[in-house]
Amino acid sequence: MSPELLLRTLHELAPGGEPVALTRLAKQLDQRVSVLLREFTALSDASVGGVTGPGLVRLACDDAGRWTVALVQL
Repeated sequence: MSPELLLRTLHELAPGGEPVALTRLAKQLDQRVSVLLREFTALSDASVGGVTGPGLVRLACDDAGRWTVALVQL
């Protein structure tokens, strides 16, 4: 899945940068949450394999284990 499609869909669902549930995005994009979590992790500021991502999104997990993603306002 292309990063452009992910970011564009996230922006369409939350143009103000508010968090969006990964389950909602998964339904919208017809993808598994685990796939989206992996893709958005690469777009966040997380370090994967010693390489820090670009920091375009912010991932969060609440106490119940629900993941959300939000665009970082640059």
